[in-house]
Amino acid sequence: MQAIVALAECPDYRPATVQAAVAELLASLGGLPDLGQRGQTVLLKPNLLTDRAPEQAVTTHPEIVRALIRMVKARGGCPTVADSPTSAIQTERVWEKTGFKAMCAEEGVPLVNLEKSGSVQFDREGISYSVAKPVLEAALVINVPKFKTHILTTVTNAVKNILGTVPGFQKTMLHKHFPSPVQFSAFLATLYALVKPGLTICDAVVAMEGDGPSGGEPRSLGFLAGATDGVALDAALCRLLGIPLEEVPYLGMLQRAGIGPADWNQIKIVGNVALPLPGPSLRLPRARGLVKFIPSWLVQLLAGYVWIRPSFSTRCVQCGLCVKSCPVQALSLPKGAKVPVLNPAVCVGCCCCHEVCPELAVTMTQSFLLNLRSRGKLPA
Repeated sequence: MQAIVALAECPDYRPATVQAAVAELLASLGGLPDLGQRGQTVLLKPNLLTDRAPEQAVTTHPEIVRALIRMVKARGGCPTVADSPTSAIQTERVWEKTGFKAMCAEEGVPLVNLEKSGSVQFDREGISYSVAKPVLEAALVINVPKFKTHILTTVTNAVKNILGTVPGFQKTMLHKHFPSPVQFSAFLATLYALVKPGLTICDAVVAMEGDGPSGGEPRSLGFLAGATDGVALDAALCRLLGIPLEEVPYLGMLQRAGIGPADWNQIKIVGNVALPLPGPSLRLPRARGLVKFIPSWLVQLLAGYVWIRPSFSTRCVQCGLCVKSCPVQALSLPKGAKVPVLNPAVCVGCCCCHEVCPELAVTMTQSFLLNLRSRGKLPA
């Protein structure tokens, strides 16, 4: 049986436009998943990575979540909104800057701080991590990601957005425990299989291309996408936007585990968006974890020659967020320094500093060998 991925035209974020597009999506998918009984909690999980305004295309637009809130209420559910942003920035500041604080107040819906709501412990390969209790206890989790490119995982959407169910500084430390793109993707696959949201509605009205998830450029795509299977949704959007599936390793991992299909032949596209999508393929990050294409034994042998590291421009305002977010303390900001100082021997190339920089002062650079590989000068 094919997985259904629905598309709906949505050229802008005007409330009436978004409401109509979300209704179109849900109609194509057969409506909201069954809540069982009235009064059940429905947790909406947007991408609230950091404290950016909605028009910067870093976070999910609040109007999409507003439309879903109203539809959940109409079905007798009790909606809540929750995410765990990057630990380097106060959650309340993220709520305010992204527009979610005002929107949820207008809709009379609680914003749940996953840092303070308790969690349940799990284990992967001897590494302990936790998932927030409100996520695990909700009758339905609706995943509401923003479609963006991502330096480490190539894209962030349905699967990657579930990382925000892990509260606090753990998210950063997981990069230390699973430093390579393949290792981190394997963890993401495990986490997604654990949470497995019942519905995903993706914000692709204005996506992000280039050096995402926070340092890229907005790209108007003009649609919303939805599915009950987030793996199928990610795979379909990669195909439609010209992103090779082999560059997103967690998709193959999830398909092999039987969690969802990544094979185009197992996916059916429905909706009112004309295909193929117009315009060029989404522009990918310049340094996007290409180390995953090199065998692990060779990476270890050539550790000094195969790396991805941050560099800092004069746009830096010495705010210290990158230093605070680094899981391995590879960054410092000595008194009088104009930019952070990197200890390259410690850096694991996790891109956390790049994600949190409010001034877009961090660029992820790669070694000479990776540059050769990305230009097709070395064999895969």
